[in-house]
Amino acid sequence: MIKMISKTFSALIIVFTAISCNVSKQDEVNSKLNNFTETLNPELRENVWKIKVVEKNGNLVLQGETDHPEWKKELLEQLQPENITDEIILLPDSTVGEKTMGLINLSVANLRYKPNHSAEMATQAWLGTPVKILKKQDDWFLVQTPDKYISWVDGDGIELISEIQFTHWKNADKIIFTGEDQSVYNTENSEIPVSDITMGNILEKVDESQSFFNVKFPDGRSGFVSKKNWVDFNRFKNEIIPDTLTIHNMAIKLTGRPYFWGGTSNRAMDCSGFIKVIYFMNGLILARDASLQTKYGELIDIEPQYSPIQTGDLLFFGRKETENQPEKVTHVALSLGGTEYIHASGRIKQNSFNPESYIYSEYRKNSFVRARRIIGNNTREGIVAIKEHPWY
Repeated sequence: MIKMISKTFSALIIVFTAISCNVSKQDEVNSKLNNFTETLNPELRENVWKIKVVEKNGNLVLQGETDHPEWKKELLEQLQPENITDEIILLPDSTVGEKTMGLINLSVANLRYKPNHSAEMATQAWLGTPVKILKKQDDWFLVQTPDKYISWVDGDGIELISEIQFTHWKNADKIIFTGEDQSVYNTENSEIPVSDITMGNILEKVDESQSFFNVKFPDGRSGFVSKKNWVDFNRFKNEIIPDTLTIHNMAIKLTGRPYFWGGTSNRAMDCSGFIKVIYFMNGLILARDASLQTKYGELIDIEPQYSPIQTGDLLFFGRKETENQPEKVTHVALSLGGTEYIHASGRIKQNSFNPESYIYSEYRKNSFVRARRIIGNNTREGIVAIKEHPWY
């Protein structure tokens, strides 16, 4: 009896020792993973990096997903001495298949942070926008838009295409709508609408008559649009150059449009969405959020009295950095030159840094963080000319 108790006790000690060693090793690997991630510092709005360490049948396993094979390779090299099993999924994953690209199929598609219609709006994408497909869940697709932003779109908002089809689309004759709103009809007599159209929408041009274009949608639907306010897309992307007058006039034209969280169309938009609309229609793709946009462009000295600030410069607002708390940019506006600016705040409206102006905002003046210049800086990171983007 004593021998049996002794053997059982010894066995328990071995088990507890093994568990303790495994827990200790898991803690060590977790520490290395955390250090790697902290050094990598991935922007999770623009990259997928969800990696964890789990214990599985007595072994340590790396699980999760990423869209960066080079990051995965580097992590595995650093953890190689630990003899860990790799179960990290590389995106696009097997749910995608051969159709790794897509084209937005609605005039304005709503993209969300989670794959359901009640989830928070992340952004929007316009008809004809190319996106990269990362994975599928039910009838939702995790996609990356040309500005690198990652979010979910439902199946009705997108048409999946293969690399061959994508190459065909890039080489096809396309037109872009530069007006505000229009409709595509089933005949030149404008009888039954096929779809609505809004600023920035891109369609394939099949044919044309004196007054109409015959166009094709990503899903194969076809119809007719009046030629007014449509421009050849190749000419648009290759010839358009942002200038202060055009940007000023376009911004003023949007005055009064409602603020809409996640909105990036000319119908309704949030603060950074307003900036994106203006600059895309002037040939440049900017980052999605204000806190991302504030990283790019030429830093402008605002002294004396805001005089160096020019029309088209971006003005950023939020919480300034102190000894006790980090900076937090929460808002962006478009300068109209000097002390005047226009932004999406409740609606598209103008305000001023000048205390003597009737549109003066003390709140905005006190929360002003910095100004950055976009015009003339499209060779910098985070400011991409449409003509230079590989998806266009």
